[in-house]
Amino acid sequence: MSETAPVIAGLLNFRDVGGLAVRGGGRIAFGTLYRSHSPSGLGQAGVAAIRALGLRSVLDLRDEYELEHWPYELGDPAIARIHLPVLGDLDVPTDQMGLYRHMIEACGSGLTGAVRVIARTDAQPVLVHCAVGKDRTGVTVGLALAAVGVPDEAIIGDFLLSNPGLNIETPADDADIAFDGYQTHRYVRAVHMETALEHARRLGGDVPGYLAMHGMTDAELDALRASLVSPGRPSSRP
Repeated sequence: MSETAPVIAGLLNFRDVGGLAVRGGGRIAFGTLYRSHSPSGLGQAGVAAIRALGLRSVLDLRDEYELEHWPYELGDPAIARIHLPVLGDLDVPTDQMGLYRHMIEACGSGLTGAVRVIARTDAQPVLVHCAVGKDRTGVTVGLALAAVGVPDEAIIGDFLLSNPGLNIETPADDADIAFDGYQTHRYVRAVHMETALEHARRLGGDVPGYLAMHGMTDAELDALRASLVSPGRPSSRP
């Protein structure tokens, strides 16, 4: 029986990453790692529903200028807000595939810093988000899952849930979608995550090696696995 995260009014692309099978046994623990669109404009009901998750932290991957458009609203002293702008205000490629290569090539320190937060037991349960929880959040969560042994097919399956999560339909031609800074309205495809993971492995030998290149220690990698992976139970997720 699978566990399903509650629907939170006004919060798009929200889900619990729990339930994914891990190579060698076990599954990603439920109620530990959540991902979503930016939690802003939710109203009292939405804020109350997020607080009811029992979060210890919210990991915000956005750049500074985005905070003006989507201000942080939770304001709960029991939930630590960790702001880690993974792109670092760098210019990004205007094509979707180029964005994913760019994140792995140029933003390794920021991405690894985000995975290091996910590894901290004092930060869990943690909600990870960027503007819409699709690209930056997708790569961050993808790296964390790959580092603990979740197969690529399952990582990609979770990644692709952002399309229905954001009500994005497949465009006839990506070029027809106006570039909006971070391509927030563009459909994601399996090849985007495949490219990111493949490139990380090319640079680091494997995903843990890529994270280690950017400062993640063996102890932190062990903590990531220990905190995210449960012995396993039946689930409908792959």
